[in-house]
Amino acid sequence: MSFTRSKTYTLEAAKVAIERYCAFQERCQSEVEERLRSMGVLPEALPELVADLMANGFLNEERFARAFARGKFRIKGWGPRKIAQGLQAKRVSSACINLGLSELSAEEVHEYLLRQREKYPDDHEFLAWAYRRGFDRSSAVQALQEH
Repeated sequence: MSFTRSKTYTLEAAKVAIERYCAFQERCQSEVEERLRSMGVLPEALPELVADLMANGFLNEERFARAFARGKFRIKGWGPRKIAQGLQAKRVSSACINLGLSELSAEEVHEYLLRQREKYPDDHEFLAWAYRRGFDRSSAVQALQEH
């Protein structure tokens, strides 16, 4: 049984649809390319569409990395290591990953760890939680010592 698309896109219609997709929230290049493939856009047209999105400001890897890092830290409580792994999984360049991680201040991370420390009375339990969340050992141990 083969999958058939219910809708086909012309190049102009695909451009409008992908611009709307990128305008909704920050996207990385791999997400956009995957979306275009799922829309049935010819592989030869992908680089042209992606370049056009970048030129018009709809797609920006640096902006995506910064928004991803802020969101995952503040909303989901991810640590720097887990954020970096998430960005790598989305095939973001290492330079953009570093820029994204620069959004997290050491002070903000430390304050978050101190707040979380109160929830875990056992030291080993807290350290295990911190490692699972992607925080490095030195930050977690410092939070342990200060609490």
